[in-house]
Amino acid sequence: MTPDMEGVTRPEKDKKTKKFTFIVKGVGIGTAPMKISTNAETQAKAVKYIKARWKDCSYELI
Repeated sequence: MTPDMEGVTRPEKDKKTKKFTFIVKGVGIGTAPMKISTNAETQAKAVKYIKARWKDCSYELI
């Protein structure tokens, strides 16, 4: 599992961010989709943070 680190799974301290909300599917076996809100500098970075936490997931920005 990826460690929880600034710039890897979350934005660096004191960066200007905005909230992005995703539906994340395929985390574990037989689990329901999760609705996740994360703060990030850009949409691309938000996707990077989601993929760093859950490598084999599929996601949808809502």
